[in-house]
Amino acid sequence: MAEPPSIDSSERVAVLGIGSALRGDDAVGLELLRRLESRAAPSEDDRLLFVEGGVAPENHTGVIRRFDPDWIVLIDAVAFDADPGSGKWVDPDDLGGESFSSHKSTPAMLRTFLARETGAQVVLFGVQPAAIESESELSSALTECLGELVERLAQAIETG
Repeated sequence: MAEPPSIDSSERVAVLGIGSALRGDDAVGLELLRRLESRAAPSEDDRLLFVEGGVAPENHTGVIRRFDPDWIVLIDAVAFDADPGSGKWVDPDDLGGESFSSHKSTPAMLRTFLARETGAQVVLFGVQPAAIESESELSSALTECLGELVERLAQAIETG
């Protein structure tokens, strides 16, 4: 398990939600991103950028690069053999080369690419999915944990 990032309230943070809204718990990164964005104060607009990366997060590099963040926080469904809805900071290198998710690039590849393109520190917050199925909604196991997960993420990026 990776340590939570030490993000200062003066640092610029791009938050990138990853996943597919059409594949059950794979959408957790998108849902957490939306909830984080809705609780951010307007005064934080100059230091926080929220980006829905969807299934091709690498396609949003331009907007992230122009924002010039100190940190990039990736949020995604990640299988790490825990109870569904569990969230933790994950070292993408510990996940191996395969991505079970709907997007093509692995978290390690994405981290390396974004770090190279932006010069930012890139961290991953993973949420253990219960089910990744086509045309399904978030599972009740994840839905029940969303409030706690948003709070942990908000504390890490110093918002709300």
